[in-house]
Amino acid sequence: MVDTVGDLTLTYDEMASLRSYLIATVFEFSDSIEMGILGMFQPNDILSTANKVYSFMRWDKKEYTNIFSDNDYKIINSCIFHGEMALGIYSTYKKYIDYDTCDFGITKDKIYNYIQEYRKSAG
Repeated sequence: MVDTVGDLTLTYDEMASLRSYLIATVFEFSDSIEMGILGMFQPNDILSTANKVYSFMRWDKKEYTNIFSDNDYKIINSCIFHGEMALGIYSTYKKYIDYDTCDFGITKDKIYNYIQEYRKSAG
């Protein structure tokens, strides 16, 4: 966990959607050249982050606050930015990414904006 400016709180449904989004990013960027667009991250890095998201999730816990590391934020930020700018991953896979009450279009913006503010305050 990292010290943050403010808090990033995600619901169980938002966490499930984030995990699905990260996995969709790996599937869509199917070769190493395309993965290079994501910067320094390899598919295994992204899948590890998706697995980390999954490992935090518990049915009896409804909200998760400030659970990501600096590296997690970098990976998530890169996936959201490049996934939307280059491929429109969310619009392509919306029916697979949205989970129960989560409209990941809103959640994705919340996460991305938080990361941008977090980065400003960190350095």
